[in-house]
Amino acid sequence: MNLILRIAASTLGLWLAAAAHAQPAGGTIRLIVPFPPGQGADTIMRLVAERLAPRLGQAVVIDNRPGAGGTVGTEFAAKQPPDGLTLLMGASGPLAISPTLQPSAARYNPVRDFEPVTGVASVAQVFVVAAGAPYRALQDIVRAAREQPEKIAYGSSGNGTTQHLFVEQFADLAGVRLLHVPYKGSAPALVDLIGGQVAMVSDTIPAMLPHIRAGKVRALGVTAERRSAFLPDVPTIAEQGVRGYAAEGWITIVAPAGTPGPLADRLDGEIRKVLAEPDLRQKLADMGFVEMTVSRAALRSFIGAELAKWKKVIETAKIKVE
Repeated sequence: MNLILRIAASTLGLWLAAAAHAQPAGGTIRLIVPFPPGQGADTIMRLVAERLAPRLGQAVVIDNRPGAGGTVGTEFAAKQPPDGLTLLMGASGPLAISPTLQPSAARYNPVRDFEPVTGVASVAQVFVVAAGAPYRALQDIVRAAREQPEKIAYGSSGNGTTQHLFVEQFADLAGVRLLHVPYKGSAPALVDLIGGQVAMVSDTIPAMLPHIRAGKVRALGVTAERRSAFLPDVPTIAEQGVRGYAAEGWITIVAPAGTPGPLADRLDGEIRKVLAEPDLRQKLADMGFVEMTVSRAALRSFIGAELAKWKKVIETAKIKVE
């Protein structure tokens, strides 16, 4: 009997210890968003935080810490205690692009300094040309660029932005050289596209959809691995002969390195339940986002692969920011 009691007590102790590791320390949980309020990713995080709080039995508040392309808030989060009271909206820009593009600003290691919690959502872009342009398919751009290297111009919202990098990845894989024309934002790039000053731009599907539907621009290719439900008749870039091409912006939730695995597992499970709520899924879809299907177990490798991919693109195209 004494042996049985000792085994039972030991088992209970192990269970209580595991349960403790799966519960954040008492207090309010801060979900750091490294961008200003009002952006699409910030809106998604607020929806998640609102629904996550009752599941955890703790307040979850958004802490916006913008600056330097998201690196300020990301670095701040990396330095917080791993007690479950600090979470970070880990975005593709600060985690996969800035460490190569802005190493002096991104003073953290995206793989080593964070414990992955869960994938949240991703958003694809679409390559578009003016409605009156002679390019009817992506291969028309490829042929023109081969005939006139560095003469076919494309616009972006700025040097080093995803609109810039997504096209440079395409150019690298397609074996062509294009002329990059950076603008101060997407709007002037679109104006010049319609006006014929540049041949092509890439921007998020939600941003381009109204102009596609209005007949102002023609969609040539979607950057994601799969076709978009918003543009089911538009083939992906990979479908059009650019093998290995895939590019999306994404947002995840990560925690400071050292956060206990059982706690991250619990947070992952609860956030997944939140993201599965039909009305929230519909809100994501209305914003042009789709739920990420990367598991927590695979998330660290995913971030590492994205970091390596964009490092290659940045170095191959010799992209620098002032």
